[in-house]
Amino acid sequence: MFRLCRTTVPSIAFNRVRSFHSTNIKMAVQELKNLEEFQKAIASSKLSVIDFHATWCGPCKAIAPKVQQFSEEFTDAAFYKIDVDEVPDVASKCEIKAMPTIQFYKDGKKIQEVVGANVGAIQQAVTANI
Repeated sequence: MFRLCRTTVPSIAFNRVRSFHSTNIKMAVQELKNLEEFQKAIASSKLSVIDFHATWCGPCKAIAPKVQQFSEEFTDAAFYKIDVDEVPDVASKCEIKAMPTIQFYKDGKKIQEVVGANVGAIQQAVTANI
């Protein structure tokens, strides 16, 4: 009589990769690896914020996310970090005695410094010098 027609549908899950492109440009905190990179970074007329830190420093680790946030929020400034153990010549030249120390530069000149994990003082220094 009538045959049953069966249609077999493969059970393949479609896995499409979607790419998302944000229009917001997030600035990253750039790691400076030597004296030449440091000198180039601070020579700008744009505010340069230098975070002197160490991998073993607890307060440095505590403020790192805020420094990253500031780099995304204050795009008129350039944010950098220097590991004092990896680049001791720059740390010595900048007379770093405690960590974290955040120094602020414009046109190659140090204009301000915050010693310690004082997030409010860092934010105030950035806004005052942009």
